[in-house]
Amino acid sequence: MPNSAIVICSSCGTKNRIPVARISEDPVCGRCKSPLDTSSVNTTPMIVTDNTFDLEVMAHNTGVVMDCWAPWCGHCKSMDPVLSALALEYAGRIKVVKLNVDENPAVTSRFRVMSLPSLLFFKGGKVVDTTVGAVSRHEVETRLKALL
Repeated sequence: MPNSAIVICSSCGTKNRIPVARISEDPVCGRCKSPLDTSSVNTTPMIVTDNTFDLEVMAHNTGVVMDCWAPWCGHCKSMDPVLSALALEYAGRIKVVKLNVDENPAVTSRFRVMSLPSLLFFKGGKVVDTTVGAVSRHEVETRLKALL
């Protein structure tokens, strides 16, 4: 279902599908009625830095897409609407993050990002796929689905 997030109940482990528009309404688990923790559901791309990268990407247990970009890069700007739409559509299932390469040289060099925009697809803390250059929404979504 588009525009919904999957939130796992910390009490009973049930996967709950919550419409993104209702995330802020304090949802409860459909099975055990315990309150659901929706704090980790990102409906927009999250900004990561050299300091937050390991916590937000490497330690994340679901798939993560990292957009390596720079403010001066025109093709990077063309990817913004695509990544924003996918962050909303896959909220709670895939995490979309953005890394400004000009401000974060450690992560940039760690993954040898040489061209922009670059998308790195992580699963279990490991890079499983990459794209370089502006790509279509269909191309990004195909690679996202492989992370699910």
